[in-house]
Amino acid sequence: MKRPIKLFESITNEQIKKLHSAPFPGGEAGVYALVSELIGIASITALSKQEAIFLIDRLQGKTERRFPARPRFSNEIEGDTSSLPSFYHVRDIRLLFKDLGWDKQRIKNWLRKYRKVKDIRSLDREQARATYHILTRMVEGRNERDATSQGKGPKQ
Repeated sequence: MKRPIKLFESITNEQIKKLHSAPFPGGEAGVYALVSELIGIASITALSKQEAIFLIDRLQGKTERRFPARPRFSNEIEGDTSSLPSFYHVRDIRLLFKDLGWDKQRIKNWLRKYRKVKDIRSLDREQARATYHILTRMVEGRNERDATSQGKGPKQ
């Protein structure tokens, strides 16, 4: 039997509606700032269910938790979980987008053009794995170009 892995359970449409309609002092910009603070990029659709619950609770004034609940393991979820992406792949994809400095619209456009999905929550396990590897190569290539342009030469 395979070892259970932590899975990324995408935010639900109901949770997205709650976040968009939440009365927050900074308005919608304030909600996106909270999302960015939590996951690194200002994209509500990139949140997991657990992260969305945490933010909704915070927006409603509930502050018992300091962090979102941990992602669930594949053996804790009923039904077929083989298509759900690994939590770690999605987390790292978000961090790579942050490292690239891309805004929400650029991320969305790139995912549509090159991964043929609407948003991060639409990635299945194989797409998330491939997206992670592509973005890793993009960041490494950018870092090598930056090092070369600064006169440090290519990596050895």
